[in-house]
Amino acid sequence: MRRSGFFAGVALVIALTASACGSNAPTTSTSSSQITLHTITPGVLTIATYGSAPPLMTVGPGANDIGGLSGAWAKAFAADYGLQVHLFQTTFASTLVAVQQGKADVGEPVYYNTERSKTYYYTYPVDLESLVVFTPKSFSYSGPSSLQGHKVGTVTGYVWTPYFQKFFGSSLQLYTAASDAKTAFVNGQIDAYLDADINYFSAPLSLSPNISLHTVAAGDFGIPGDIIANQSYWIVSCKEKDVANALNLERDKLESSGKWATILSNDGAPPGTPQHSPQLDTPAENC
Repeated sequence: MRRSGFFAGVALVIALTASACGSNAPTTSTSSSQITLHTITPGVLTIATYGSAPPLMTVGPGANDIGGLSGAWAKAFAADYGLQVHLFQTTFASTLVAVQQGKADVGEPVYYNTERSKTYYYTYPVDLESLVVFTPKSFSYSGPSSLQGHKVGTVTGYVWTPYFQKFFGSSLQLYTAASDAKTAFVNGQIDAYLDADINYFSAPLSLSPNISLHTVAAGDFGIPGDIIANQSYWIVSCKEKDVANALNLERDKLESSGKWATILSNDGAPPGTPQHSPQLDTPAENC
C-alpha cells in the first residue's frame, strides 16, 4: 500500500503513519464508518510515548497533550472514532514493553526490524531517519576511530546500540531517553552523541551552528548498511491489527480530504526544516 507522507530535512524523510494494537482485555468502539475497534480502556486510545521529536512528535505540556504530525494524526483518528487520548509517558525501551504487555494500544514510532515484527504490528512509516554522529564543531572527526578514547553517548534500545556497545565498550554512555543524552552532549558531559538526524531540529540541539553532523557509512561501527537509515512506524501488539488498519484508513482520509496538507502547514516544524511528500508503504508483517 502506498500513500503520500512528509519529509523533514538533513536527509530526513518524515511521512505520517499511524498504527495501534494490543490488549489483553479489549473493549469496543465504533466510528461513523461502523468499524469495530478494540482498546484497552473503553472509549480511550492509550498511547505509549518516550518523548518529543518535533516536528514528528511533541509530548506535553499537559499529561495527555500530543502534537506534531504524529499527534495530529492520532488526535484526528481518536476524534473520528469517539476515543479520548491518554498518554502513557515512559522511556523508549519501556514503550516497547508497554505495547507488548497490553498497557498501551499504540507505541510512539520506532524502527522496523524482522525480529520486532514477530512481536509488533506496524502501520505506514512515519519517517525515514538516518544515523549521524553529533560532535562539537571544534571536534576533529575523521571516522569512527577518531572517537576512540572519548566519551560517546546514545540511547538504550536503539537498533544501533548493540553495535555501539561492541565498538566502544565501557566508554559508551547509555541513556534511557534521547532528551537526557542530548542534554549531556550540550553540557559537555559526552564528546559525541550517536542518534538520528531528526534530533538536530529540536531542543537542546536546535539547529545550533556550534554542532556538526557526520554521516555514517555502511560498516562504520560495524553497522550493516541496511539499518543506517530507518523508517519509523507506529507499533501495536499483534492482537489489535484492526486498530492499526483503521489508523491507516484515517491517514488516507486525511490525505484525500486535504486536511493532511493543513496539518503539514501547521505542524510547528522548527525553522530550517524543509518539507516534501514521499510515499508511504507498509512493511513486511510477521505476526
